Amino acid sequence: MPVLLPTTYLGPVSYYATLFHAEEVVIEANEYYVKQTLRNRCLIATNQGPQVLSINVVKGNRPQTPIRSVRLSDHGNWVHQHLYSLATYYGNSPFYEFYIDDIRSVLLNGHDGTLFSLNESLREKICELIGFAPKVRYSEQWLGENLEAVADPNIRQTVPAYYQIASADGRQPFQSDMSIVDLLFNLGPESILVLRDLVSMHH
Repeated sequence: MPVLLPTTYLGPVSYYATLFHAEEVVIEANEYYVKQTLRNRCLIATNQGPQVLSINVVKGNRPQTPIRSVRLSDHGNWVHQHLYSLATYYGNSPFYEFYIDDIRSVLLNGHDGTLFSLNESLREKICELIGFAPKVRYSEQWLGENLEAVADPNIRQTVPAYYQIASADGRQPFQSDMSIVDLLFNLGPESILVLRDLVSMHH
């Protein structure tokens, strides 16, 4: 059975563990856009605790917008803000400088101006940087009643602690199941070992 997942913006470690362990993943491409979920936001670990990075999207005048039609907004200069936050909180992490250029180039130029395209370009790039190639296809019609709860940013899976620069001074406890960039910037090539050892949500 393929695993059905929503598209996510720099999704959490557990999401990528699911991508790693699943024989096949179907990403829901025919749902209506749901605001304030991992489709347009991610959580990063900071020395003040988890911080939300949210993408601004163009507000449609209809309540039900197909996920593939949601366009990115320049409002609030969010790309610059996100890159600034990543530099602020991860600039001194062991692998930040190895990966940030790839992530920046996708954020700036690697998509067609829609949220779905940005998310999927980032997902493909992150999998490439970590070093695995999940078998992914997009749903041909709405399958959403089977969607995993991962779409809610408040539902966090338990991810065993790894070195995390935000908690390195001991003042913050380990922040579990942050965005995949937290794992990537902190552990680099060893990220894949965490995904491998993290029993996915389906096992």
